[in-house]
Amino acid sequence: MRSIAGDWGNVFDVIRQPVWAVDAAHVVRYANPAAAEAMGYGDPSELLGLDGRPSSAADLDRPGRGALARSDGSLLPVEWALLPLPGAVDDAALYVFHPLGAEPPLGGRRLEEKRPPYRGLAHRQAERERHHAEILQHQVQEGMVRALLGLNMAREQLTTAPAQAVGLLSDAVRDTGEALATVREVTDALCPGALRAGGLPAALAALARRRPGRTTVSDSLSGRLPELVETHVYLLVAEVVEKAVDHGHADHVHVTADFGPDGPDGTGLVVTVADDGTQPAADPDLCALRERMAALGGTLTVRHIPGTGSTVIATVPLDPAGTA
Repeated sequence: MRSIAGDWGNVFDVIRQPVWAVDAAHVVRYANPAAAEAMGYGDPSELLGLDGRPSSAADLDRPGRGALARSDGSLLPVEWALLPLPGAVDDAALYVFHPLGAEPPLGGRRLEEKRPPYRGLAHRQAERERHHAEILQHQVQEGMVRALLGLNMAREQLTTAPAQAVGLLSDAVRDTGEALATVREVTDALCPGALRAGGLPAALAALARRRPGRTTVSDSLSGRLPELVETHVYLLVAEVVEKAVDHGHADHVHVTADFGPDGPDGTGLVVTVADDGTQPAADPDLCALRERMAALGGTLTVRHIPGTGSTVIATVPLDPAGTA
């Protein structure tokens, strides 16, 4: 079949929506990185040659719900849409998936959620941000991907159109692609997909990849933390890293996340952000960060040594009940 990666791979490789292209027999011929991550594979190439149909799909001409078999044999419930790919041989089509909230195959269970003594107002805000991020990722981005795909298809078929019309269409393709990238940035700012899918370690690793060479991460975490802990801690780290690099002119920032004896029952999370930049954020910014940790019953300390850099340490008590 015509190379999907060559024609539209630059679009699908960067989106967070799991998609793959199939031939007439519904054999996977292309998969994007998001699909590999959702299915528990290390590389999209491992999906090639598999049957791309959701297990409960009965009518392949209409959107519906089904389940996909992950690499470990577990099932991932999804909503899916099947889109034609005009211009490709063998009746190629594109599956676009929306996972329906099942937990990915990660080791360990999520620690039990305990609202008290967590402060309700801060957590309601975090939950809203997480909800809005899911809407952006699974509805807005999917709609924009479909629009971008349609524009590319239309541009291919307008071979005899006036140059001005083709130029306008090319501009629309470019603008839609740029808008999609902006939506992805906003989604990550609210609550990145890596955090929702893989927890704090995955989100911190994704944060480091956005600043290669300037941000590194090490952790000894296993399993999942309470959802609100993951959200608040990630947003704190993201803000501290941004301020250290963009405002403190740090050349390097190192983030560590480990369990330590900082909770009332001897179990806690300790996250350290160390940089080689200048004086950290002003008092109002530090107050906001401390309030975020206080919402979890935790603390935040900041140390700065002129000529050396700053160290921000966040500690969060965790309930040991439910630990795998």
